[in-house]
Amino acid sequence: MNLDDIRKEIDAIDDQIAALLNKRMEIVAKVAEYKKQTGTGIADNKRENEILARVCTGENGAELKLVFEKIMEISKLKQKKLIDN
Repeated sequence: MNLDDIRKEIDAIDDQIAALLNKRMEIVAKVAEYKKQTGTGIADNKRENEILARVCTGENGAELKLVFEKIMEISKLKQKKLIDN
């Protein structure tokens, strides 16, 4: 296996990640609509901590934590944008 082959594997994974993140943002829009209708605040530290505890485990836990913290930050920004409009 050469570097080009390895990069093709990474590209395929990146495509899957992008598709899943797009799907997540669609769901975030639903969350924003619910929160807008109910007057619920955007931030939910308990929920965020639950997510981090569930997904940031194993050998790459620290790296996953960085990724998921950024995903949640972007999700909250999207919710704020949708709620404010």
